[in-house]
Amino acid sequence: MEILKMLLPFISGLIGGGAVGALINEWFHRRRARMQPIPLIERVNRLVRSELKGFILARTVGDGKDRRLEEIQRVREYQFTLRNSSYIHLHNAEIQFEFPSADVEAWAERPARSKTAPVLVESVISKPWKMGYRWRIPEFPPGDSIEFTFRAIDALSDEYEVALYGGGQVVIEKSKGEPIVNESTISRRRSIALIFWMIVAVVWAGFYGLRIMSDPTGSKETYIEWAGCSLNVTSSSRQVNFSFISQAGPWSLNADILNTGSRKCFVKWESDPGNPVTIEPSRTLFLETEYTSMKPRLVSQGLLFGPDGPMNKATVKLYVPGAR
Repeated sequence: MEILKMLLPFISGLIGGGAVGALINEWFHRRRARMQPIPLIERVNRLVRSELKGFILARTVGDGKDRRLEEIQRVREYQFTLRNSSYIHLHNAEIQFEFPSADVEAWAERPARSKTAPVLVESVISKPWKMGYRWRIPEFPPGDSIEFTFRAIDALSDEYEVALYGGGQVVIEKSKGEPIVNESTISRRRSIALIFWMIVAVVWAGFYGLRIMSDPTGSKETYIEWAGCSLNVTSSSRQVNFSFISQAGPWSLNADILNTGSRKCFVKWESDPGNPVTIEPSRTLFLETEYTSMKPRLVSQGLLFGPDGPMNKATVKLYVPGAR
């Protein structure tokens, strides 16, 4: 789930906030808004008995000369593990336990990962419960767990109550032993993951399809074989700061004319009022590199050429700066 959360802004950026992006955002919003149950695993809930002949359960009562041992007939032990199986990091959430006994001893361990000591705070007990404890857990990240142990004297039943405060949409769900993830839940999760990755694949394919169709980066060649001249005119556009996602400039525009024939040729752009340039056989005329911050476009340009002078005209394709 954490991976999906990290990918969401990236995917939304790729699709430019379109319909698919809105759909994915809505799906995540609904998922985050749902109640997230985390298990309180009941490890032990049993009466404590002495199994050795001649031994009894007793505790010390009184002080000084009045100090004595008091036999305890009924002691119930509870051991719980609270596991944060949600994707939500809980900060200063409080957990409260209530028991059907007025005499309860309690211990709370540090969380296994965060190691932040739980803080015992005042609890308000509601009937029919007689005694309770409440702790504030400073940090309880996803995947963390914390252990609780209680011993209740003369508990009227094996029942207890537990509640989480300050957890937002996170609630506690009691579980006797390790919670079992049923096959339908596993299948549903796999289906959700499959649908998600299919959406990602479609988005990527669509994005790159549009990118290829509208990509101003490329090269265009025009061949001229006419009137005794053999010319190869190449025009190219290159994104200076290349990015798979962005088509932001600047771009560099380059062009050259290669004489592939056996005779020299005179060349001159139709729009250029200057003098023609001579290109010897097997030589290349490199035109000056041009930079533009506007998206380049491919246009047709008139090229005048000829072995004795620029008396013939051909149309070639050139990359030029885009219009503002």
